[in-house]
Amino acid sequence: MSPQRLARVSLAVSPVRLAACALAASLVSVSAGAAENGGQRYSAGIGGSDMTAPLMPGWYFQAPVVAYHAKKIKGDNGKQATYQVPPSPPFVPAFTAALDIDTNVRAVQPRITYLDNTRLWGANIGFTMMLPIVQRHADFSLTAPAGAFGPFQSTVQAGLDAQAAQISGHVSGIGDFEMGGILHWELADNQAMTLVTTFVVPTGDYQADRRLNPGFGNFYTFRPSLQYSYIGDGWDFGMRGVLSFNTRNKETGYRSGNVANVDFQLMTFVSEDIRVGLQGFAVKQFQNDSQDVSYLADPSDAATITNGNRMRAYGLGPAIGWLKDGGDMMVEGKFIKEFGARNRTEGQAFWLTISKPLGL
Repeated sequence: MSPQRLARVSLAVSPVRLAACALAASLVSVSAGAAENGGQRYSAGIGGSDMTAPLMPGWYFQAPVVAYHAKKIKGDNGKQATYQVPPSPPFVPAFTAALDIDTNVRAVQPRITYLDNTRLWGANIGFTMMLPIVQRHADFSLTAPAGAFGPFQSTVQAGLDAQAAQISGHVSGIGDFEMGGILHWELADNQAMTLVTTFVVPTGDYQADRRLNPGFGNFYTFRPSLQYSYIGDGWDFGMRGVLSFNTRNKETGYRSGNVANVDFQLMTFVSEDIRVGLQGFAVKQFQNDSQDVSYLADPSDAATITNGNRMRAYGLGPAIGWLKDGGDMMVEGKFIKEFGARNRTEGQAFWLTISKPLGL
């Protein structure tokens, strides 16, 4: 989220209050993406062993656990994000403040998947559902240019510090529930393709006047994905393309722009039960955010809302997996470092995923 995305502006205009709103607009989620408060419901980089392991009819349980940390917010030019603070006559002119963040997000995303022997259009049909448990912590800061305000320097900085402290905080709770239908095709030459049509509903803990929330907002997301897998004798390869289409948040009037994600994984066995490889992702927003100004206390505040500033980011890192008894259970760990971020945070994520066929 760009610091210029002031999605929920309904306040008296002052440098300190506007600075606080800029901070609020740059909050990060585990998926970190664009959209309202910086949140994207799809976790970039979550795809892993489920893309490079066979999928047979039956029940499956999967529990990805992620720890995400970021200390950077990148602007539209890929450099540290800044915020243009308007003037406060008669003593303080307009100025540019540096925007910083120190955030940690931890989440577990338990998922149940079922694939049936029934076929439709040549594919096995099934379903999947997931309810995340999320913990978010964020400390924000705005820094005025050194020595720019003479005797008012400490006063200006103290005001920015106070507002940043009000927005910073810690929350935990249940996230947004998702469910989807599955069509899985077994193709020739150890190849498979899987189509999942996911709907995400706003079940998570969310308050529109709170800057950190376990849920993303009172809106819905339709998220189709198409996955290709090659399970070979040497290398296993999987790639998933995901599109996220969002409705408008009924509590704020903000509509998060639609986003495209691509995840991939390349793995090879180095022993009978250990495999190693490479994991990566790309995420790019392809539609501007928008704001329904009728939700604002003062419609003139719409001038401070910048629609656009689309986000993007890439990630890459190593992965290692352990198979118990040839596939009775799989444990996978990976580290993904983000780079090339625009209008969002840039950090790193540690993932630990347990996958187990339930054999029912």
